[in-house]
Amino acid sequence: MGCISEAICKDCGTRYEVRMGGGFIVHDLHCDKCGELRCVSFHELGEIHLKFIKGIKIPYCIATGASDKYIQENYPGEPIDEDEYHRLVEEFAGKCKCGGNYTFKAPIRCPNCKSINFEHDPTKFTLYD
Repeated sequence: MGCISEAICKDCGTRYEVRMGGGFIVHDLHCDKCGELRCVSFHELGEIHLKFIKGIKIPYCIATGASDKYIQENYPGEPIDEDEYHRLVEEFAGKCKCGGNYTFKAPIRCPNCKSINFEHDPTKFTLYD
């Protein structure tokens, strides 16, 4: 499940939107250098995602359970584990325009000063998917 919230940078005071977690059909990756968001849909990933679904043996989530089962039973490709999947997704996401890499583990950064020191505004928080 993904979430969108408003953050307040503790270093410069900038208010900005934070999106984390991805969803039923998309991953949210952030640049490890500047924090820019890159959304990668499972459709874009194609074979990479199919190989991962083949390898997990359970549905990725309830919403995709039927299609995941079909893939697991019928996709002829070789399965991959989660570590390999994350590596391939990050490779697919490519380089950020700043030269950094989009990763699952990159911290959220302030778009103004690039600080990772922020707090969520508890009044502006939305879960999606």
